[in-house]
Formats: sequence, C-alpha cells, structure tokens
Amino acid sequence: MSLLATQSQREVLRARHRVLAAMHNQATQQGRYLGGRPPYGYRLVDAGPHPNPADARWGRRLQRLAPDPQTAPHVSWMFRQRLAGHSVASIARHLNERGVPCPSIADPDRNRHRTRGAWTLRTVAVILANPRYTGRQTWNRRTTDTRGPAATPALSAKAAHPALVTEQDFIAAQQIRAARPASDGRARRFALAGLIHCGVCDRRLDSHWNHGRPTYRCRHGHTSTQRASQERPKTLYIREDRLIDQINIRLGGQISDGCTRLEPDRTRHRHVAATLRDSGKIIVYNGTGWRLKEIDSS
Repeated sequence: MSLLATQSQREVLRARHRVLAAMHNQATQQGRYLGGRPPYGYRLVDAGPHPNPADARWGRRLQRLAPDPQTAPHVSWMFRQRLAGHSVASIARHLNERGVPCPSIADPDRNRHRTRGAWTLRTVAVILANPRYTGRQTWNRRTTDTRGPAATPALSAKAAHPALVTEQDFIAAQQIRAARPASDGRARRFALAGLIHCGVCDRRLDSHWNHGRPTYRCRHGHTSTQRASQERPKTLYIREDRLIDQINIRLGGQISDGCTRLEPDRTRHRHVAATLRDSGKIIVYNGTGWRLKEIDSS
C-alpha cells in the first residue's frame, strides 16, 4: 500500500508540474488571460472560441482584458500624478476628495471580501506596481514556490491587451520617490538619483543634501544601527553640480546638446539625467574618478 501511495503522490506532482508549465507558457508566449479578477481599470470581453476543440465543443470561450471606460481614465491619471512627483498618499487623498470609486465600489461582485469604501495607500501602490497596465499579461506574480515552473512569475513577451500606460512611463513610475519638502518649504530634487553607482561596493549612491546643494554618498552598507568597523571603506561623496560639469567637459558638451550655459542649473542637470536614462547608461564613481557604464538589460 505504501508503494501505491508513493506512486500516486508522484503522479499528482507530475500532473501539477505539467499544468503549471502549460499555464506559464500560455501566459508568456500567447498572452492568454488565465482567470482571476480583472485589475482596476479593465473589464473582461469575449476573445473568441477556445483554441482547444474539446473545450470549444462545450461552448467555452476565451476572455481578454479591455479598458473599462468608467475606471481606466482614473488609472492613467494616477500614473500621470506619480510621474509628476506626487506621493502615493497624496494620490489616494485626491481620489477620495474627488469621490472616485475605489475597486471595492466599482466592482462589488468581485470584491465581496473588501468592505471599505475608500482609497488606501496600499490600493494605489498596488495599481502603480502592476505591469498589466502596460498591455502585457501576467500570471503567478505572488508565487510562494521555490522550484518548478511556478517559481517565477510569468510576463507575456508582447502586448496582449490595450495599455493604459506606456512601458517607459511605467518603468519611470517605479523609480520615483516623492520629493520631501525641506524646512523652507521647497522640495529637494536630485537629478541623478539612481544613476550613480559605487565603484567599490557596486551599490547605488544615496541622495544626500549637504550645504544647500544636492550631493550623493555611499556608506558601503553601513547604517547608524551598526558600529563602524575598521575594515569599512571610506564613505564616498560627490557633488551633483561638479559631476555634471565633468560629464560635459569629458564628452565635449555633446551629452547636453541643445542646453546652453545660460539656462538654470536645474534645467541642465535634468537634461543630462534624461540623456543618460535614454541612452541606458549609469555613472560608476570610485572616489577618485568616474566612468559611464552601459546598463546590462539581459
């Protein structure tokens, strides 16, 4: 009996592996909608007969996501606000003040487990982090498995439904942190945030406001909750304005082409940062010098 039980358990695991592998391939290669509640801003529409003849004979049909004319504009508005530098909390507050229906109100039949009728920070954050709004299909994003086809989330290789935000804007929204106002009420902005990496420990340099100007530093993983060890490398510092000038000098001004010296410093800094992001390059700084490095997209 124990032998039969072991064989039965193995067959169950094989069947589970085959089903998960098939679903993973359907999501990545075909962009097929595999069930679940449609995300806020979308609705389900008919996508034709089922490709499996047996399922088609039973009358089963495919479904796909399509923009919901009632809620899709609100999703696009959230991304625009995030790209403008607004915090997630302020976006949720404005949605509540405008009386925009939250997901549990817009689709109560599919959200019976939710009883709150207001936007929360978590709800907005989940929407802004959902890659489905770029038009690509996803599956198994919240996996807990560590082995097999269910160990990694699936993302379709091409667009499977109309997008509510471009891929460039979606990626940019993931990198945005709301600018905090300083004691004088003005927001401190760092044009090169996320673009400078440490040549010693390969960490990204932290944005650091020092003497009234933006600077960047790397403490090599050290925090105030730890004692500084003797082996820890010296903290790196670099001023944003000096780094921008050095980039222009080394590249002969070509990276800031079209931006004159008469323009405000912040405008020139933003132009240089945008050029680096568009070209897929980062700055590697080791304390004595810097170099440009191509971002590995593999």
